[in-house]
Amino acid sequence: MKYNKINSLELATLVYFIIRSMSLGISISSYITIGGIGGYLSPLIGMIIGFIPLYLIIKILNSNTKYNLIEKIDNSFKCGFIINFILVIIVYLLIIISFWNLINFISTQYLFRTNNLRIALFFSFAFIYIVSKSINVLCRVSNILVYISIFISIFCIIGLITHFNFNNLLPFNGITKPFISGLAHISYSILPIFMILIIPLDNVTNNKNINKYIIISYIIANISKFLVIIITYLVLGYELSNLYEFPDFLVLRRISTNGFFQVFESVLATQWIFDIFIFISLAFFYIKYFYKHYINKYTNHFMTINIFIISYLISNVIFYNNLSGKHFILYILPFILIIIFILLIIIYLKNKKT
Repeated sequence: MKYNKINSLELATLVYFIIRSMSLGISISSYITIGGIGGYLSPLIGMIIGFIPLYLIIKILNSNTKYNLIEKIDNSFKCGFIINFILVIIVYLLIIISFWNLINFISTQYLFRTNNLRIALFFSFAFIYIVSKSINVLCRVSNILVYISIFISIFCIIGLITHFNFNNLLPFNGITKPFISGLAHISYSILPIFMILIIPLDNVTNNKNINKYIIISYIIANISKFLVIIITYLVLGYELSNLYEFPDFLVLRRISTNGFFQVFESVLATQWIFDIFIFISLAFFYIKYFYKHYINKYTNHFMTINIFIISYLISNVIFYNNLSGKHFILYILPFILIIIFILLIIIYLKNKKT
């Protein structure tokens, strides 16, 4: 399978967006709902424990460097197709959840009179276009957007400093709930990093620094999530944060009241749209390479059909209301994603023996 070259930094920026992709309305909700008053510690706890799956991913990336993950699994296991099929089904699930979350955010906050299917189709055309290109195009886009995202994040922090109330972090009620929420953080934000393994290390230039860049990107992304949740607590408090579906978005409105533009939070919220867009695009590339590996006569029409079907399912069948979607995401999805961790251990041990 042919790939275009990308550099180490471009690959590492994908890690940044993967970790942040489920922040809006998903992992932030888990910190508040599961973590309770001390939920702001969840990203830090998850980051520390998350070095274990990150270590496995880096080790797999650095083994058999001319192959991507799908090829490595197929070459290493007699049941390689079954393992790859399980992983690609999980990727489909991640796309559906992320896509649904994106549409839900846009429809409830901006286009509440617009049919969800129309919003889904609008983004579908964008995904079809980028997936029709090579993956290095996505990596270059990611490399550009990461600087914009970091700038917006810094601007938000500075704009909200005057609204901080440190009494909102009290009373601290123990570490148990934040620890459980930290494990959920690993499921939502860290285990999906395995998708970068679709890019063989031999196709990454200056790859001697790749481990360092991935770890730096990993730390920055996790710290950014910690800052988002602790600022949400500092500005709104736990009780008020728990009342809203997107409390982190609501916080941005405190910035707009200080001047600049009306509804300036809409500009600042683009950082979350960037996160989800890059994540879903990478997930579609993963599926694309799965088809290319197992279907010799693959064409881009396969991905076009896939994207439209997913758009329809999200808009008309899956998660027929927000309550069912939130329940699935908070209490069922983390257990499904544990399968990724188990498979990463198996793949790592197999590659270590060989």
